[in-house]
Amino acid sequence: MDAENPNKKNKIIITAIIIVFTGPLILSWFIFSHTDFLEARGTSNYGQIINPPILLEDFSLVDPTNLERKNTLYGKWSMIFVAESCDEICMENVYRMRQIHMGIGKHSLRVQKVLFLTNQHPGELSKLFINYAGQQVINTDSVDLDTLLDKFRSEKVINPTKAGHIYISDPLGNLMMSYPSDINPKGILKDLKKLLRASRIG
Repeated sequence: MDAENPNKKNKIIITAIIIVFTGPLILSWFIFSHTDFLEARGTSNYGQIINPPILLEDFSLVDPTNLERKNTLYGKWSMIFVAESCDEICMENVYRMRQIHMGIGKHSLRVQKVLFLTNQHPGELSKLFINYAGQQVINTDSVDLDTLLDKFRSEKVINPTKAGHIYISDPLGNLMMSYPSDINPKGILKDLKKLLRASRIG
């Protein structure tokens, strides 16, 4: 009996640890997928909720201005812009995402700025992003581009590389929100702040 009691205690402790760490993730997933919590909070005032959320893989990210930085898509809220290459329109959105990120304030470490470029390697962007520290790009070296692009398509977005949309994904890689090219960045900022307040993940 004495030998069994420590084993039971260990199992209880391990179970409690698992619940503590996975509970918030499961709760967040349930809220986003099976309730109208976001609508009730007014988060959909500016962006379009993607329902059901679309799961992205945990892609590795490259910071063209700091190649030693090794991050992935999972673990943080992400603002994602999709384009073929970083032309003038892309740079306008890089600027917009930087301004939104600065406006988040104390929660800025929970959010990252991400580009998905289908026809430009991150190594070509170091000079272009000299004033945009922290801007990250999905490493597409081993990515099926067509499959990934399909995840950003919808009835309103036939060609994601031309639509100029900004997307928000959660720390689990779920695409949650989509914003058209003419959106006021303040709208994205307000929605993002509400999401960050509503969730403790990331």
